[in-house]
Amino acid sequence: MPKQNRKRKHVSQQDDDQFEILAPKNKFQAFDKEAQAEEERLSNILFGGSGSFLKSLDEAEDECCVDMPAVTPDSGVGDDNESDGDSDRKPVWMDDDDGIDVREALNSQGRMLPKGGINNFSNQYSNLLKHKFETVIGTPHWASLKLHRRHGSESDEEEVLRTCGFIEKNAIQSMASHSLEFKKLKDLNSETYNEGIINCIEFHPSSTAALVAGSSGVASLFAVDGKRNNKLHSVAFERFPILCAQFARDGNEAILGSRHSHLYSYDLMAAKAHRVPLPHGLTQCKKFVLSPDSKYMAVAGKWGEVHLLSSKSKERLCLLKQDADVTALCFNPTGNLLYGHSATGEVTIWDMNMRRVKYKWTDEGCLEGSTLSISPTNQFIATGSTHGIVNIYGTEDILRSNTPKPRKTLFNLTTGVTSMTFNSTSEFVAFAATDIENSTRLFHIGTGTVFSNFPPFGTKLGNITAMNVSPGSGYIAFGNKKSTVALYRLKHFKVY
Repeated sequence: MPKQNRKRKHVSQQDDDQFEILAPKNKFQAFDKEAQAEEERLSNILFGGSGSFLKSLDEAEDECCVDMPAVTPDSGVGDDNESDGDSDRKPVWMDDDDGIDVREALNSQGRMLPKGGINNFSNQYSNLLKHKFETVIGTPHWASLKLHRRHGSESDEEEVLRTCGFIEKNAIQSMASHSLEFKKLKDLNSETYNEGIINCIEFHPSSTAALVAGSSGVASLFAVDGKRNNKLHSVAFERFPILCAQFARDGNEAILGSRHSHLYSYDLMAAKAHRVPLPHGLTQCKKFVLSPDSKYMAVAGKWGEVHLLSSKSKERLCLLKQDADVTALCFNPTGNLLYGHSATGEVTIWDMNMRRVKYKWTDEGCLEGSTLSISPTNQFIATGSTHGIVNIYGTEDILRSNTPKPRKTLFNLTTGVTSMTFNSTSEFVAFAATDIENSTRLFHIGTGTVFSNFPPFGTKLGNITAMNVSPGSGYIAFGNKKSTVALYRLKHFKVY
């Protein structure tokens, strides 16, 4: 016979009725009177008994009727007459890393910073990080040592969350369309000027740094602050004019291409360059783009060929083809579509999942395409031609017809468009031409107008050969044939 669970019968001592409770057998001793008395004794020590507890409740209720809480040494509520001195405010705790100096921190991280000032090796590394945060972000109100809180104001937790954007978001102010607020800053490459004809300006995706490279084969990395723009590192490649360069998504690698059958992969963390041969059949790397996820690398070849490579191994995955020579390439923001402009004005769209042509359409009024750019919000597509015409399309419009109508056509330039880029919020598109000095314009998407005050009268941008906007749209840079990269601060955008 299987063993059955036994049921115990509990009898209440206070009532005469008996009832049955199903419960496992207790493996501990019964709660006797001595244990109960000990518990009552400990409760009296902690809470003062039930009478004292009720008395405390009455006192707390009376205190709630008072307008201002009483100030006690441990209440955490101070008055406005307290000393403002920082010496009265002491840190709650100290981290073990607070004592590390700049030299020890940089050695452990294997990186270098410009010497002097806040970067002095004897300074505290925590002070360096604090200085960098305050320079980029500023000092939040809740972090001020001289903070005075009035009665009825929000709590510390609410203010911290509001500052971080969880509870209350600041109203997004649209960019003014009639006039561009900007400031001319120190040249980005003012410490070098040895890159030759500037062919590449790339802002780092996460750090406030920028890469400048040109036909002399020199690639330089600068810290972008608008005041000093200190050079962080510079590397020269012999007989390798850099014609195209781009950061990988993680920002740890920069890929440099030229007219040779090899490219260079520059490791920013190790400060080393690796020579990588191109796959068979690909003889140059003058024009390439990386997908947003840095999974693919599309290289424009000859006779309308587009070589799709793995961005990590640089091995060829497949060969794409269009009817005419490729003049410009661009991935959409998600990386599943690749757009290619051609020498005949036809734009081809490839599906990266199927690795084949998905759609083709003709750029209106374009005899020969030269540039192509897609807005980060995937709302607009801008095309440029060798005759200076810029067309702005809606992405949904190009799938409705083989000859879609542009939403806006710009005739501001009279020579071939060589550079074009949207800003991060898709509020404006910047385009430039090389043949004539100072040939650049910024077009406001919302109102369909060009900023009339940029470039300013008398400016000397030279023959613009490269142009780019920082990830947060706070900076815009223009490179020219005289090895100069002019840097401007766009005041509407508050971040890098």
